[in-house]
Amino acid sequence: MSSHKSVRRIVHRCVEELDATIKIAKVLSIGEALETFRAKVDIQIMNRNGYYENESRKQHLLRKHDIMIRYFEKTFGDFLNSYDYNHEEEILPNSEYSDCIWVCWWQGLDEAPELVKKCVESIKKNAGDHRVIVLTEDNYKHYVEIPEWVEEKKNKGIITRTNYSDLLRLSLLAKHGGMWLDSTFFCTAPVLDEYFKWPLWSIKRPDYFHASIASGYFAGYSLACSSDNRFAFMTIRDFFLNYWKNNDSMVDYLMVDYMIVLAQKYDKRIAKIFSDITSNNPNCDELYKVLGDEFDIDKWERIKQDTFLFKLSWKYNYLKKKNNRDTFYSKLLDNSL
Repeated sequence: MSSHKSVRRIVHRCVEELDATIKIAKVLSIGEALETFRAKVDIQIMNRNGYYENESRKQHLLRKHDIMIRYFEKTFGDFLNSYDYNHEEEILPNSEYSDCIWVCWWQGLDEAPELVKKCVESIKKNAGDHRVIVLTEDNYKHYVEIPEWVEEKKNKGIITRTNYSDLLRLSLLAKHGGMWLDSTFFCTAPVLDEYFKWPLWSIKRPDYFHASIASGYFAGYSLACSSDNRFAFMTIRDFFLNYWKNNDSMVDYLMVDYMIVLAQKYDKRIAKIFSDITSNNPNCDELYKVLGDEFDIDKWERIKQDTFLFKLSWKYNYLKKKNNRDTFYSKLLDNSL
């Protein structure tokens, strides 16, 4: 069994969720804390039933998001109200990396699964004149500075690699601008240059799936901004850092999305550039759902209608053949998609 599904990880996540529920109860109420726990159970059920979200679960999730925003406001309200949202001293001239596409695979692509390699190849193929910089454990510090206390918490296992990756993307965009794409994005057309023309960009599918407070209005695995709008990610980064400076465990797995929503709530400029994002890539998750199925050209044409970026996962073992026919995964590997 792979490490991300190991018994040790499951036990660790259960302990985290129990600790988070207790923290929320202490700040708000036991009832509200239990509501957030129930919503998290709903998320786990949806993860196993094809992401089916009925109206009851949707309402549980929306209620959870309201509770969590109030939790964050109560736990660091003084910081939110005293924070310098103008960033006058921090905003520097345009960076030489403002036109870059940032992708990260900590071990380096030589050690990456085939799916990841194909995804990064597709990004490079469709990047136009934009440089694609693959960040690794060996080179990321050439582009960004991370506070020493964060490094210490990471080394102790307090801040996980996932949390650290969240901070890395926020810090890169705050310092340089450019575009962040997760290394599991499969790109099918040269659209990335167009997204660089937007003040701020993210995949946007309004009111799509409510497990995250983002609810489809943005996606943390796909973010970009112009040099003039780096201030948005400076604020989000600082909210994220403030949380980890004062905490040694996550209160919510999708915490970075709450930081993005809080930044919009407290800075109307940030709210505007996020709201101005045009809806795009509506079928972003659809290839992932069929990757192990027999390839069907009609289905593929439907899936890629109006969608050019597909979020995949390397954490599953996909078959190359099903009923003696090539699967979508096989077609991806042989560059036929």
